[in-house]
Amino acid sequence: MNIQHGKGVYFTDSLDTCWFYGGPKGKRANVNKIPNIGDTFTAITSMVYYNKNGFLKVKDSQTRPQPRKNEINFAYAAGDCESLENPDPNKFYGTEYVIWELDQICPFIGVKFKRDEFCVIWRDDNFSEKDFYNTKWDKIFKQFLKDRIKYIEQESKYNVYPCITTDEALKLVNRKKYNKIILISNVRPDLEGKKFVDKARQIIGNDVIALFLSYGIQHLDWIKNYKNALFSKESKFYEEYLDNFDSEPKMRELISKMENHYKVKFNIDNNFLYFPNFKTEGKYSDLSFEI
Repeated sequence: MNIQHGKGVYFTDSLDTCWFYGGPKGKRANVNKIPNIGDTFTAITSMVYYNKNGFLKVKDSQTRPQPRKNEINFAYAAGDCESLENPDPNKFYGTEYVIWELDQICPFIGVKFKRDEFCVIWRDDNFSEKDFYNTKWDKIFKQFLKDRIKYIEQESKYNVYPCITTDEALKLVNRKKYNKIILISNVRPDLEGKKFVDKARQIIGNDVIALFLSYGIQHLDWIKNYKNALFSKESKFYEEYLDNFDSEPKMRELISKMENHYKVKFNIDNNFLYFPNFKTEGKYSDLSFEI
C-alpha cells in the first residue's frame, strides 16, 4: 500500500489498518504480515471536530491535498486504490481520515486488541436484567446466575460474549467462526439452548463440545445422549470447563469428573475439540481480534 496523502494525524475505521501501522511510531512494521496468535496492537479512539462543508474525498494515490484549517481528508486505503466492490480476501481494506490540526482531536480511550485462539459465546436468556429481577426464581438459582456473571466479568481468561437470544449468539458464531469457539448455553423448557448449539455447530463445521447449564437435573436424560455435550448445575464445573478448554487431557479429566459426579456417561467422541475453520495462518478476511 503506497498511498500518501500528506502529513497529518491519520485515523481509520478498520482494525486491519491499525494492525498495518502497528510498528513503532506507525512505521508500517506489519505490512503484508498476517498477525500470529498472541500478537497485539493498541488502538486509540478519539473525538474529532471538523467542518463538514470542508470534507474532501480522495480516491487516487496521486492526490496530495494541502492542509486547510478545520477540514478532514477522506481517502481509501486499499492496496493500490482499487475498487472495493470486489475485495481481494488476501488484502485488507480500510478507510483513512487525515486531520491536520491537532486541536481538532480529543483522544479518550485506548483499547488493546489481541489475535486470540479462543473465545466464549455464552447464550443465556437469563442474562436479561428484566427477567432476572422480575421473575420469582428461588435464591439458590439467582445465586447461580450471579456466579456466572461474576466469572464472566472478573475471572475468565478468554473473552466471553454473553448473548440473550439465539439470533444474537449465532451472528457472533458466524463472525468468530475462524476462532476456536467455546459454546455455553442454558437449556430452557423448549430446548432453545439445544437449537442454538445445533445451528452453531453447522457454522463451525463440526460437533464441537458444548456445555449446557440448568438448575433442572431432568435435562441430563437427553444431554447424556447428545453428542459432545456436558451438563452442569454447579459453578465449579463451568469454571473448570473454561479454564481447561485449551488442553484436551485436562478436558478429558474434567469430563470424567463430571460423569462421576452426575453418575452418567456422556457421549463424547475423539473430535470434540476439532475446529476445521481455525487457522494459525490465513487471509486477512479470516481474522478476528479480541479486546
